[in-house]
Amino acid sequence: MRICILGPLEVEGDGGPIAVSGFRLRALLAVLALEAGRTVTAERLIDALWPDDPPANAANALQTLVRRLRAALRPYEVLESRPGGYALAVAPDDVDALRFRRTAAKGEGLELWRGPALADLTAVPLLANAAAALEQDRLSAVEARAEARLAAGAPVDLTSEVAAHPLRERLGALAMRALAAQGRQAEALELFERTRRTLADELGVDPGPELRAAHLAVLSGDVPVRPAPPMVQARQRGNVRTPRTSFIGREAELDQLATLLGRARIVTLVGPGGAGKTRLATEVALRAAEAVWMVELAPVSDPADVPGAVLDALGLRDDRPPYRLPTGGSGPVEQLAEALAGRPALLVLDNCEHLVDAAAALAERLLTECQELRVLATSREPLNVPGEHLAPVPPLEPPPVGASAEQAGAYPSVRLLLDRAGAARPGFAVDGANVASVVALCRRLDGMPLAIELAAARLRTMTPRQLADRIDDRFKLLTGGSRTALPRQQTLRAVVEWSWELLGEQERVLARRLGVFAGGATLEAVEAVCGGAADVLGALADKSLVQVSAEGRYSMLETIRAYALERLAEAGEVGEYRRRHAAYLLELAERAVPELRTAGQIAWIERLSRERDDFAAALRYVIDERDAGSALRLCAALNWYWWMTGYRKESATWATQVMELVGDDPPPGLAEAYTACMFAYGVDKFGTIVNDRPAMMALSQLMDRLIERAEQEGSLHPMIRLSRAVMAAAAGDDDRAAELIEEYIESDDLWLSSSALMVGGRMRSEERLERSVAGFRRLGDRWGLSEALLGLAEVRAARGAPADDLIAETWSLTSRWVGSDEAISTLLRLAELRLRTGDLDGAREDLDRARASIDGETTAYTRLLLGLAEAAHACHLGDLDRGLEIYRGLFPVLAEVPPMAQLAAWLRTAYGRALARSGDLDAGLEQHRLALEVLGTTSPDRPLLSQVLAGFALAAQVEGDQERAAVLFGASAAIEPRDLSPDTMEGARTARAALGDEHYDECFAKGAAMSRQEVYGMVGSTT
Repeated sequence: MRICILGPLEVEGDGGPIAVSGFRLRALLAVLALEAGRTVTAERLIDALWPDDPPANAANALQTLVRRLRAALRPYEVLESRPGGYALAVAPDDVDALRFRRTAAKGEGLELWRGPALADLTAVPLLANAAAALEQDRLSAVEARAEARLAAGAPVDLTSEVAAHPLRERLGALAMRALAAQGRQAEALELFERTRRTLADELGVDPGPELRAAHLAVLSGDVPVRPAPPMVQARQRGNVRTPRTSFIGREAELDQLATLLGRARIVTLVGPGGAGKTRLATEVALRAAEAVWMVELAPVSDPADVPGAVLDALGLRDDRPPYRLPTGGSGPVEQLAEALAGRPALLVLDNCEHLVDAAAALAERLLTECQELRVLATSREPLNVPGEHLAPVPPLEPPPVGASAEQAGAYPSVRLLLDRAGAARPGFAVDGANVASVVALCRRLDGMPLAIELAAARLRTMTPRQLADRIDDRFKLLTGGSRTALPRQQTLRAVVEWSWELLGEQERVLARRLGVFAGGATLEAVEAVCGGAADVLGALADKSLVQVSAEGRYSMLETIRAYALERLAEAGEVGEYRRRHAAYLLELAERAVPELRTAGQIAWIERLSRERDDFAAALRYVIDERDAGSALRLCAALNWYWWMTGYRKESATWATQVMELVGDDPPPGLAEAYTACMFAYGVDKFGTIVNDRPAMMALSQLMDRLIERAEQEGSLHPMIRLSRAVMAAAAGDDDRAAELIEEYIESDDLWLSSSALMVGGRMRSEERLERSVAGFRRLGDRWGLSEALLGLAEVRAARGAPADDLIAETWSLTSRWVGSDEAISTLLRLAELRLRTGDLDGAREDLDRARASIDGETTAYTRLLLGLAEAAHACHLGDLDRGLEIYRGLFPVLAEVPPMAQLAAWLRTAYGRALARSGDLDAGLEQHRLALEVLGTTSPDRPLLSQVLAGFALAAQVEGDQERAAVLFGASAAIEPRDLSPDTMEGARTARAALGDEHYDECFAKGAAMSRQEVYGMVGSTT
């Protein structure tokens, strides 16, 4: 097990990442990891985890955290109880920060950093101090590495570090020397002057001796760098030319290669065509200290000519060779061996894939005979020679969907596009208008440098939006490569065709069939759908046509997949393999349905999540082919996965398309599948018609008919049964809803009975929720358990009972597999619970985590709910200006959401409360009246109506009219379920204290007895 804290905390097991959820749980792990193998006393842990306000029984609270952490780390039994405390029994080198500290003094270990240390845990003072110390160690290592490279005559770039740490004088001095060593004396002097001003302005001091010495050295032209060793002098005999385009990104790869070449004599850069292997190798060559010879093998077609190409690169066929020609008429390999023997040199064999056997044989021979020679090769497959180390060249990282212009500009793929587009279209920049298209381009082109450069050339005559809209036709669009480049580098099609032509026949057959997988596949899936053998699939991976993840999934870059699908169409196999693909996924989805209600739930959700893109492709195919049966079954099976993970909009979108295909009646034998799709459709419409009693009644009756028909055909998913009760209640038939709930509670199906106990209806109680929790525990269903725990916590908090343990457990069950909407929804409910229990800091943490969970798939509905919670929290803290600002910013978001009376009323009454508290009483009352109008009179949402009326009561208190407030509190409380929000409860207590118990109760009873119209008349509403 490895623990990574040089960045956000991550835990890696042998099988992949280990989820450790919960702020304090992660903080506990981090504190122990920093002392790996050593005992940390319980007192120290308590002080670290609760620095300001430890719980009443801190020792028990710590023990609870330890138990939870042990459970999270299983199967690794590394958290040990020791006398007086606890210890994490792992080796120091299993913690990246400790491994870094061991090597930092030598300028090593910087490749371990993934971002600011403990980035997500610096709210803990102890960890904030540790992070600060680690950052100082990192800067010292950066300086040590820079000093070593300068001493070796290697180029150093400290621009970004100096910009981030302008007061660090040693860093500034090294940066000045690095600039001067590159002939950039003016920039070095400018840096000195900028640093001098910053020191004076911020610290009131003059530059220290190290910075002054660097300044003097630059002024005098005498930069004190040690003379380069003799091998650097031989560097001039190399043949590497500096490219005319800038080198962007790849800092991690450069560091990795520097390390690899320091311990291995042959390293091969592997990756698909267009990944930038040659450009990366060139940059490595330019930074190398010894003589470097770059051999371009792409133009060579005959394997026998490989040694001759190397001779040409070294100039050994020239009349004035740099090395002495061997005597005795030996062959080219012997000539090379004699020329390269006895001197440090780096030989770069570029583009070996079509001559891999010959290149491998030559490399092995030369390495055997030339002990100071190192070889750096680039190829789409390994050379497979003894001692070879592979260095995969990944695509440039693309920004996430939804990134802002500033965020996108920090990603190397976008920086490359900007750089190359700026040459073709001066002034081109990423801004708010085009950022979505730029992000789409970089993502759709897989972050592949050559594809991005070809796209950048197209931006001379097209906008990013026009290009992104047409990128499906990428092979026709991306043809404008450099005229001086090799033919196979001039168009995107030529890049892929070059790799394709190097495949054997079996490899081409499997490669084209793999194109049906939209998001990758397991070996078993490939065998089932494509009939491919494992050895052929492995060969495709070796040749960079297929990528293999750490979990063993095989996938193609989108560009390669597009080419594979073209070849599949040419072979006339599209229909057959699309059908096989859809059949495989249907079988998988149906097999998962019952497992999603068991202890295997998480494993199955993770498995289905990995196939999400392929499920979409299969659904699209069966719908387009008008295969109603397969479409119904696949959509119905996936509905429960979508439901649990929060992708309900996705579920409704597919269900709507399937229902349009099938029509108004379920086909024979498919009533359950049809009903499941109708369930998804109904859930999506629920919010927009919940106030329309006739529409709700019609939907409820339709579901009743479908469920009765499905029951006649066989089994039925318990969630569909439960939906009957929910829809009956929404349609106003409370008696029918209660009857169904009681029936389901008595069911032999533990999942159905536990769910019915959780829903509860008007009979919901703490005792029933405890039974629901127990039932879901027996099943091992984390999703149901988290919902039941939340419900139980809400009931306990409402009566003022402690709920911290329930909140903590619920948070521990929230997993990474849920979509952003579901994750945010859970966090908002947790934040509200913490607010009720007075845990303002905990609520703030939940809201911050919710904000960080927003991604490109987060709906406007969820963003609106998050904004409402953030505004309420700000107001609760007394920051009314901030709260009002958030509320005002939510009205444009409300316009993005499908019309829902509840949301509009919720926003307006919450905004009205904040306005009234700020002193703008008239505006606050107007917002409450607008909320009532939105809710209407036919069947207003009862919880919200109670909330709006309580808002009028709070406004009356702002005016100082406590009697009127008490009457309105009574009117609000008469509507069940009543508003129990913290400010309403506090307002009621304030009114009671002001009026006295007897008078308050009289006013309260008067309000509770008023008719709806009397209440509306009292608040001045026309509703």
